[in-house]
This record gives sequence, structure tokens and C-alpha cells, in this order.
Amino acid sequence: MRTFFKLICVVLSLGMTYGCWDIKEIENVNYVTSIGIDYIDNSFVLYAQMLDFTFIAKTESGKSGKRPQTWIGKAKGKTLKLAMNELYSTAQELTSWSHVSSIIVGENALKSNILKTDDLIGRFWEIRLTPWIFGTREPIERLLSVPAFFNFSQRNTLAQEPLEAYDQRSLIEPVRYLKFLSRLWEPGTTVLLPTLSIDSTTWKKNEKIDPKMYIDGAYVIEEGKLLGKLENNKLLGLRWLDKNTTRSPIVITSHGEDAAVVSLGSPSVRLSLSFNNGTPNYHFHLKLNGDIIETLDELTRSEIESKAEDVVRNEVMNTFRNGLEIKSDIYSLEHLLFRQKPTAWKQLKRTNDLLLNESSISSITVKVNINQTGMKVYPLK
Repeated sequence: MRTFFKLICVVLSLGMTYGCWDIKEIENVNYVTSIGIDYIDNSFVLYAQMLDFTFIAKTESGKSGKRPQTWIGKAKGKTLKLAMNELYSTAQELTSWSHVSSIIVGENALKSNILKTDDLIGRFWEIRLTPWIFGTREPIERLLSVPAFFNFSQRNTLAQEPLEAYDQRSLIEPVRYLKFLSRLWEPGTTVLLPTLSIDSTTWKKNEKIDPKMYIDGAYVIEEGKLLGKLENNKLLGLRWLDKNTTRSPIVITSHGEDAAVVSLGSPSVRLSLSFNNGTPNYHFHLKLNGDIIETLDELTRSEIESKAEDVVRNEVMNTFRNGLEIKSDIYSLEHLLFRQKPTAWKQLKRTNDLLLNESSISSITVKVNINQTGMKVYPLK
């Protein structure tokens, strides 16, 4: 009986191993970590970045003296899925897409009908909906080859780990593919797709140029149509309406000279809607906390707060105007109208595609509270 019982236990334990029989070793799988999408000569071009995961595992416990190895695959097809399938012909081994953490879309692809006719990779079950998504004007193959610091892999670049850099300098918030898709067809919503570029002037390694990625602006997309691109300096007002803004500096001037630098963050945002002769008007109510990080003139606390409020107010309005120049609703104000007054939104939409003009924003109320003044040689009241 005891022998029979042992035999039963062995048989049952074998059943637990069924799910592991098809597991492949890490060195026998091609892991794609980032993909690029472009449109050239009436064909879609797919770029696939692959990293050596055995190298990444070795560097997790410390920096490596060896340069990481990166492979960039490139394939063409009449559709994106056909281009993806073309990669398999030279892949040598099984290709896994389950580790894709960023998607980079070229401007030509955004100008095509891909956003209207295709959901990029949404129907491909192996790729999750959580990768970061960016646009670019740079050659995608070059962008995917930009190195990280200290011989780390491209897993440590801005394309795949953008949040830490955003927390230190909040301007244009990185967006995940799931959020991008959810906003793309939401009525009255404008999607801002951060754009990646390459900086070859800031950093050097052993006196040689060491290029690095940075976000230089955003593509403006409405209803799947690319309206244009705005650079960082034309989007400064965005950060004050983004509740995730952690810290972002502004310069305070007095008598035409720089007087202080204030870091603002943690905005509290409330938008309200009113009507004037059937025309919607929007009211902005913003509250921000800040710290004085540099003083160059003897200004009181209240003076700095007042001047900071003026800076925020002007940046919010200027960004709105910059959006109007490319016929876009940069703050998605139409969506507020759609949610609160859907009947009025439908009526106005029938007569005018763009319901906004410079007078659509009736008021911008800003309250800045300085929490820390730092070390000083004069009283801040």
C-alpha cells in the first residue's frame, strides 16, 4: 500500500511539470525591447530593437566595463503586420514581443492613415498596452541606437524609462500606449504625443561626443489626424494644467532683469464652463506650490508669488494661442463642453469644426504659495 501511495504521488507531481516543458532558455529567444514605425515609399517600415538580456542580468548588480550589444532589425511591408512577419525570415530563433517597453512612431507614419485605419499593435496579443509611445523626426534606426550612461543598456534610456527624468523636470508628460489609444477617439480630445530627438552637444565621454535622447516637443493629434508639432517653448503652459507636474522652474524678472528662480509643482486644476450669447467660455482656476531655489534681487515673498502667478497665467494663455495657430484645441476644452453640455456641443460642432478662439478663455485665476524660501540674507515677507 505504501509503495502504491508513493507511485500515485510521483504521477501527480509529473502533472505539475506540463506547463514548463515548452519553456526556452533566455539565450534561445530574441527579445524585442523597443519598436519603431515609419512610412516610406508607400510601405510601412518596422524597426525592432533587441538587447542581450544575459548582459542586462549581469549589470543589474553593478556597472559593466563592456559596452552593451544592441541589434536593430528593419523590415518593410504593405501593412504593419506584414512588415512584422518579414522580420521572422532572418530572426534565426524565436522572436518574443512580450518585453516591448517603448514604441517610436516616425512623422511620415503619423501623416499616413495608420492612426485612422490601424491600431498600431493593439490587436497583437503578445505586445502589452503599457509601452511608452513617442513620435520623432529623427531617423528611427539612429534613435534606437543612442547609448545610455555608464555602459548600461538601452533599457536605461529616456525612451524606456522616462518617468524619473520627468519627475525632475516636468514639462511634457510621457504617455503610455493604452492612454494614447483611449484618448485618440474621445470626442473633443486632443492627444499630445511627446517627440524624441537626439542631443549631441551636452554630453561628452572621454572628450568624445556622447549623444543622448531628449523630448523636444509634442505632436498634436485630433481624431487620428496629425495637426502639427509644437516645440517645448510653445508648450510651457501645459505643465500648469497637468496634475502630475512634480517640479518645474520659472524665472522671475524685476525691472527687466532676472530676480529669482522658483520651482513650482503639485498643481490643483479646476476648469469651469459658462455661456455668453450661446458661445462657450472657459474659466481656469489653478493653485500651485513652490520653492525659491535662487534669488538675485531683494524681493519679498508676496512679490515673488505675485510675479510667479503672472508668469503662469501668461504661459497658459500663450500655449493656448500657439495651439490655435495650428487649429488645435491644445487643452481639450471641447471635451469639457462635450461632458457637461453634450447637446450644445453637438449643435456647435455642426456649424464649426473648431469651437475656439482667443476669447474662449474668459479668465485664468492663479494662486501660488511659496513653501520654502531657502537661505537668505534679507527677510522675505
